[in-house]
Formats: sequence, C-alpha cells, structure tokens
Amino acid sequence: MTSSEKLDYLLATQDFPPRISQVVDVEQYKYVWGSNQKIRCGDWVIEIFYGMLSDGSSCVPDRVPSAWWAHDRLYLSPWGYYKGVRKRVSKRQADMIYAKLGLNRVNPWVFIEGLLLATGINRRVWKNYRKQDEAKLIEAHTVPRPLCWQFPTQYTRDAVWIGPDGCDLSTPADVRIS
Repeated sequence: MTSSEKLDYLLATQDFPPRISQVVDVEQYKYVWGSNQKIRCGDWVIEIFYGMLSDGSSCVPDRVPSAWWAHDRLYLSPWGYYKGVRKRVSKRQADMIYAKLGLNRVNPWVFIEGLLLATGINRRVWKNYRKQDEAKLIEAHTVPRPLCWQFPTQYTRDAVWIGPDGCDLSTPADVRIS
C-alpha cells in the first residue's frame, strides 16, 4: 500500500488525527523538506517539493542542507531552472551543483564529495533513477497531501497533521507534478 493509499484509508476510517508514522516509514525516510524555499546555485534554481522525503543516503544533511536537498531532488527529478529556463540536468551537473553549494558554504568536505561524485563513481544510482517513472519516484518521496502537514523540523517524525485547510480531501492523495 502506498503512502497516499494509507492516508486515504486513515481519512476514510476517521482515524484522526493521522500520525505521520502511520503514513510514511519514518525510519527509512528520516528527513522532510518543510519549506517553500527554492535553492539557488549561481544561475541555477532548484525547486524542492514541500514535503519531499529523504533517507539521507546522499550525505550527512547537517553539513550543508541546501547542497544535500538540491542533490537529492535532482536525482529524483533532473530538472532545474537555468537563467529562468527549465532545463534537464545531467548527473555531472547535479553533482557539480552539490559541490558548488558546498564551496559556497565554505565546506571543503561537501565540495570534495561533490567532485568525487562527478567522476561517476555512483553512476549506477543515477541510471537506476532514470529507468524509473519520474512521477512515481516523486510521489514515493513526498508526504501525501503535504499541505495538510506542518513540518516544524527537518525530521519526518516531527510532522504534525494540521488538517484539510489548504488541501483538497475530495481527490486522492497523490502528488501532482507540473
């Protein structure tokens, strides 16, 4: 059962308020993006989906959160805005954005890690993601009905159901991608 189906079931059975641990595996997806903020790296702007989930496997999120989130997002969906134009990002570009964000935050470890990734050592991961349906990948990595949740910290386990204000409960809890 998908996270969306779990939430729909909880809402249909009047199990209120739903707890995030009933909907999302908070042990696997420990981190959540709880902002509408975009990440800028030079001429690139990376949109992060509100409620995007991460397992933290890319790196340690506390080092340079913007680098980590942008990198995770670009691996899920390789699209960003370059000088205001939506463009597909290559694996090397995604890794170099990660490195540049580390450099911008004066974090040599993130910078070096980004350069190392840009050599292609993890190309299998990138290829595996590219074989999958992008919309399904994003749905699997986003809290269902994210506008119905508040994310007071970066930890998924801390999410709080705030109710249907701002989200439509009459349609399935899937994620819409433009």
